[in-house]
Amino acid sequence: MAVVSTSASQIKEANQTNGNGIRVVGRRIYDSENGKTCHQCRQKTMDFLAPCKNLKKDKQCTIKYCHKCLLNRYGEKAEEFALLIDWKCPKCRDICNCSCCMKKKGHNPTGILVHTAKKTGFSSVSELLQAKGPENFGYEKFIKDTGVLKQASKGVYGHFTKDAWEGKFF
Repeated sequence: MAVVSTSASQIKEANQTNGNGIRVVGRRIYDSENGKTCHQCRQKTMDFLAPCKNLKKDKQCTIKYCHKCLLNRYGEKAEEFALLIDWKCPKCRDICNCSCCMKKKGHNPTGILVHTAKKTGFSSVSELLQAKGPENFGYEKFIKDTGVLKQASKGVYGHFTKDAWEGKFF
């Protein structure tokens, strides 16, 4: 059986000519059809993803995390944890800080906090959130209105309130 290898330049060239849903950014290959999705960043890439080994109701958890998210958001090395027999993903450990899980817990999504965490001496976003609390880092969406940025009024779960949605605060 022959092994076929496709270089990044071949994929980039094919993407530009065929429009086949594959694009290359840096060293990451994004593939909307064949890529696997990271739970944290929700990007479909051909990168290595660390699969959760936890059993839920006699079935294996289907959640996977890319190496960038595990390292930046949780301070874990995907390649090391993928080799463990009993590794549980951050969601199964109830420490997931993705936007969906944060909203389910009643917090605002955090946005991109990795730079803030590293600047303040923390090794990961998770460590920062545990030390300072998630309520101090809620991502707020700003809406542009007549050239002036105004903060939208958000409800408890990070959704816009009815008044903000109808534009009564702008």
